[in-house]
Amino acid sequence: MTAEPFENTILQALYKEVPELVCDRLVTRPLQTGEVLYEPGNPLIHMIFPHSGIISLQAVLQDGRSVENTSIGRDNFIGVDYLLGEKVTSYHAVVAIPGRASWLSVNDFSAALAAGGPLQGVMRNASRDLLRDLMRGVVCASVHSASQRVATWLLRALDRNDRSQFDITQRTLANIFGLRLATISDACARLHAAGAIDHGRGTMTITDRDALESQCCECYKDKKR
Repeated sequence: MTAEPFENTILQALYKEVPELVCDRLVTRPLQTGEVLYEPGNPLIHMIFPHSGIISLQAVLQDGRSVENTSIGRDNFIGVDYLLGEKVTSYHAVVAIPGRASWLSVNDFSAALAAGGPLQGVMRNASRDLLRDLMRGVVCASVHSASQRVATWLLRALDRNDRSQFDITQRTLANIFGLRLATISDACARLHAAGAIDHGRGTMTITDRDALESQCCECYKDKKR
């Protein structure tokens, strides 16, 4: 039995516990920019494990705007709320940066959990990390500047993908942060002037990681600890 190259850390733990289930039941495919994976109220029928790219979990306001609650990369998965007894989703899950992900039904996931072992501890850690991200995001949106927030978001994307260029537009970033496009354009211009990034049509390149870290907020440094 040969496993796929799983970059998702949660899925790696799952494979160690129940390799036959992962190999037989898992579906892996590309993630496309702008692809909607879940809408609020959708039945929660699959866990989604990103290997690369970024999935943005967003709240949708009555006026149609969306604001990111948190983002999911290869260090976590979509479906933590299933562990809390939820049967439907409460968020809009959309692909912010393209990549690759694996799908596993909640029934198969439950069977893997029932096997016990270290996997349950991994799930608790994933839930804890997601809660911390959500709490940190509330503070970040309240007190930090747009350029700091963009810098932190890009650094986390870099950590999760091991590449310095991303297919992402300023419009996508504006939707993620719930800010005007002009505000995001100004933030990106500040980061560019600092020598941290370069941005073209539909792409964002991190040209100097140290420079970008000098522009980020304390939320990124707190996440690293």
